[in-house]
Amino acid sequence: MFCSQIKGGYYMSKRITETKRTCASCNNIWFTERMAGLEFKGKQMENLGKDLGNAGNDLMCCGGCWPAAFIPEKQKQTLIDPNKCPKCGSAANKKETVTHEI
Repeated sequence: MFCSQIKGGYYMSKRITETKRTCASCNNIWFTERMAGLEFKGKQMENLGKDLGNAGNDLMCCGGCWPAAFIPEKQKQTLIDPNKCPKCGSAANKKETVTHEI
């Protein structure tokens, strides 16, 4: 929290830092949270762990029966890459940090 001055007094204000991205292909503008990239990488690692767990369980079932390979035990999360344009899917974008005071 930060203090800002108003006529004769102070009030608490909150600052939000976001990343503003502009697509180089279609000029679409979108905002992502500061930690969106880390969350995306974390979910990718989590999905990799679920894939490896599913593969291990498939080999343990019946000594590695082939049909069990197509029945996943753990479901993967759907991921949305914060670096790609939501409109056209291009990864070519310009980014800048923007701070909003509420």
